[in-house]
Amino acid sequence: MMYRISAIVLSLLAIVVLTPALGQTEASMSFQQVSTASLPYNVNQPIAYKIHLTNAMNSPMRYSVELEVGPDFTDYTASKRYTTDISLTARSAQDVVFDVNFRSPEMSRGAFGRWSTDDNDTSIWEKGWYRVLITPLVGSPVTLESYDGEPSLIKMVTVYRSPEVSPKMGTDADLYSYRIEVFSSADDAVTLQVAPEAIGPWKDCGSRNYTNIGGWQTLRWENVSLDFDFLKGWYRFVGRKQTEAFEGPFWPVEYEYSNATVAPKDGFSGSPFTYSLDFRGSKNLDVGLNIWDVDQNLFKLVEKKRYGNATVWQRLVWTGVMPSEAIGSEGASSYYFSFYYPGSESPLGTSREEEGKVNLGPEIVLIKYENSTVSPERGSAVARYTYAVDVSTALPVCDIELQTSEPGSGIWRSQGIATYNGDPRITWKDVAFGGDVAGNVSYRFIRVASPPTVYQGPTIFKESITGNVTPARGVMQVFPDSNNLNRYVYTIHIENLGNDSEYKGEIWVELLVKAPNSVWKAVGERKQYSTSNGNVSWVLKPFTDVEFLGPAEYKFLVNGVETAVFSGPEIVAMYKNLDYEDVSPGRYNYVAWVNGSVDMIADLIYSTDNENWKNLEDWKRYTGGSGWTRLAWEDKPGYRFYEVDIRFEEPVGI
Repeated sequence: MMYRISAIVLSLLAIVVLTPALGQTEASMSFQQVSTASLPYNVNQPIAYKIHLTNAMNSPMRYSVELEVGPDFTDYTASKRYTTDISLTARSAQDVVFDVNFRSPEMSRGAFGRWSTDDNDTSIWEKGWYRVLITPLVGSPVTLESYDGEPSLIKMVTVYRSPEVSPKMGTDADLYSYRIEVFSSADDAVTLQVAPEAIGPWKDCGSRNYTNIGGWQTLRWENVSLDFDFLKGWYRFVGRKQTEAFEGPFWPVEYEYSNATVAPKDGFSGSPFTYSLDFRGSKNLDVGLNIWDVDQNLFKLVEKKRYGNATVWQRLVWTGVMPSEAIGSEGASSYYFSFYYPGSESPLGTSREEEGKVNLGPEIVLIKYENSTVSPERGSAVARYTYAVDVSTALPVCDIELQTSEPGSGIWRSQGIATYNGDPRITWKDVAFGGDVAGNVSYRFIRVASPPTVYQGPTIFKESITGNVTPARGVMQVFPDSNNLNRYVYTIHIENLGNDSEYKGEIWVELLVKAPNSVWKAVGERKQYSTSNGNVSWVLKPFTDVEFLGPAEYKFLVNGVETAVFSGPEIVAMYKNLDYEDVSPGRYNYVAWVNGSVDMIADLIYSTDNENWKNLEDWKRYTGGSGWTRLAWEDKPGYRFYEVDIRFEEPVGI
């Protein structure tokens, strides 16, 4: 005998390729979905999997039928099994039907689950699979299976938004325009219906075709007449999905309003505000307050107030309104008013539409700053300043940055961050500015996106800083020594600093020196400068670890601000390797290496206390530019302290 599987073509059915099996059993698979004429099928509705089973034998047969279905042939973990038993008489056929719901938890997972729940994804899903095992009581099982993606699926999504009738007020003698925005995953024909009451009777006003599958499309109906009496009309749209009934148009009513206010002008999240409006109408109406919700970024209707004194002006007030309730929110809110027939949900009109704008306010802020100060209020560019401000905020802790802009700059520079942790007064100390600054400094406080207020202070005036070093030309010992020979005096003088009563800040000065082809180094101690004490000086040997002839340089750091660079001293002579040699008991040769850029004479000097010195009066001559030259003082007695006294043949500043 020959065993086969046949494919049956049915109206409105999707036919799949079958796999033959041995045995006198014939089977085929098809799909069907109610209200869907063709593929793809609606994933939101059950799909009938029809297995057409034929008993080709001359005797009755009982079968066990098992169906396994999955939406994704790349993921077999998402699947569901269905089973049933069926008995067929000899040479008879019957359909075995399983209703498959792809929204079941077993299948709505993985990539398919994400696709089926993503309203923005309007693509067709084509990864379905199934496997059928038909087991007769006698004979071989028959297997049907397919992994070709059938049946293809689509999400039948229909969304309506922005229904509108224009004009919003009119009579049965007027013509009206209607519109609705539609989004759908399939073609649709949408009908406009109008009625004098919410319950009807409904009148069809024509259909419009939706064709922009997977995108938004605006459908319009123009010059629509209402052939019924109404105080308030109704309209709706009917397609694959029916909208709710909307109010409008309304029988005309006159009204006017003025003096919209909100108080206070700013506040924190969770702060209550009061809104008000003067209103007058020809009939009793409801007036709604709509505010911009800073947290949700949308306008919302807060509350309707009843205007009950027709033809008379009435002050309407909304209290305890909060444009923001989330701690940490900030931004600008705004508001407008909408006007209704009593009990209506759709407005006759809004102040936003009629005026073409909304009312601004309040400002939702994270932080309020008060009583900002800078001390001193005026001073020099080398001064240090202290900024302070009182902080109010709903935040338990926050960081606030101080920024300053120097006169004529326009560039904001950070001066550090201070942390608010409950203490209302926060400060920034030791704030400094550039050395060449004069005029009014601007400053502000920054916390994330808070709109900053700009303050002024301090007023900075220019001072004149001069430096001096003596001697201007001199000798250098190229080795460390603590005696009082060959020392230099560096002095700083600051003019136009004011007086100590005017300037309360401290001024600290540091000395920096630089040899030719070298780097700057700090020498001496950091010293405090005051106008009452006058100049500040350092007496020291600036260079003991470097050899050079020529001019050196120096400058000062005044409260961390560098001054101009000054020239000096000019090193015209230096000596090193000062030593002695034993000649005989109690007698010594004293040796030094000397280098200079000018002609000079050198003598050995000695001391018993390293402070008071005497010349040996045994002068040695050196010709300028000769390089390092060994000088010796021979057969001399022993001295406790000895040094070299170098003098220029032309007296220069010594």
